[in-house]
Amino acid sequence: MPGLLPPPSAGFPVYGLRRGLLEPRWLELWDTWRPRSEQVWRVSLGHGDAAHAGPRVIVTTVPRLPAVQIGEVGYGPTVADDAIGWAQQSMLHAVAPPFPMDSADRQEWWRYQLELAGWLSTNLDAEDWSTMYIPVDGQPLPFLLRQHGPAWAAFTEVETGWIAIDGIHRSAVGLALETVPVAAYVPMAV
Repeated sequence: MPGLLPPPSAGFPVYGLRRGLLEPRWLELWDTWRPRSEQVWRVSLGHGDAAHAGPRVIVTTVPRLPAVQIGEVGYGPTVADDAIGWAQQSMLHAVAPPFPMDSADRQEWWRYQLELAGWLSTNLDAEDWSTMYIPVDGQPLPFLLRQHGPAWAAFTEVETGWIAIDGIHRSAVGLALETVPVAAYVPMAV
């Protein structure tokens, strides 16, 4: 569950920035997918400025999980949109205008941005996406990248699932990812 101290391993390969690229490093999110389940479905590792005022990059790993039935409730398998949607939402949180919480303008901005993000998640050939290569464990992989002001979101598919990255005040150019131990990241102070 988010906010709880995680075990030292997620049960699948987790990715983070190569050491020395952006410090400090923290555990942004450790999330279970299914209620009453210990199975992790998303791990987000932060690098840089957690407050988004300075350069910050978050790397999210989403594993391939099969559909499962828990009691009377069925849960579908994880899909690419679990990573694509998360990266875009995280990017949007970094650039959202400072509207008051109950503002109609805030609601309208979020409605439009989430509809666009949803459409882009299923239209990967749209001109909003560009392709760039980022090394993952030394192998360059194609990532689709979307820019939004000073923020961006990118994702790729790997054998075990998907990697999503989002950043602000730091270009995606020159990034390199590697398999990392989750235990090397300190949970964020709440």
